[in-house]
Amino acid sequence: MTSSCRRFYAYVARRVMNKELAEDLTSQVFEKALKSIRGLRAGASFKGWLFKIAGNTVIDYYMSKGRQQASSLDKAGDMANGKSHKAVEEVDNRVAVMSLLEKLDETHRTPLVMHFLEGMAVEEMAEALDSTPNACYMKVYRATKAFAELLEQHGIKRIDDYVRPS
Repeated sequence: MTSSCRRFYAYVARRVMNKELAEDLTSQVFEKALKSIRGLRAGASFKGWLFKIAGNTVIDYYMSKGRQQASSLDKAGDMANGKSHKAVEEVDNRVAVMSLLEKLDETHRTPLVMHFLEGMAVEEMAEALDSTPNACYMKVYRATKAFAELLEQHGIKRIDDYVRPS
């Protein structure tokens, strides 16, 4: 898999939190892109166009299937493969934070995922979103502020205290 394909897969995977589903949806992204390549505007960012298709594909999936996330402690326990209660609790905390991230609207969730989870620089985001670096910087700032407010509403003061980086 090329690094570009991995980036789109990771983008989708962060939204669905299921490896097999992410693989299926990512293949749908490229199928849709191939079918509608002629619709790409001259001079438009190809990468940005693919990210839009990826985002819409995930939205289509959730609209057709309803929102079913693996946020139960039982599923978190399965993911931890029988490790200690503390490991199960840590996985459950990660799932809970990701669940809160999913509560953000797409205009806030996308910049957070792209910048913090995917590690994209603001310049890369600008290309992918067909925007300017300054506009993307502001999107990340506003999204971070919105997420911090959401975390605070759920009693989480510092995300590091709630979920340790892996």
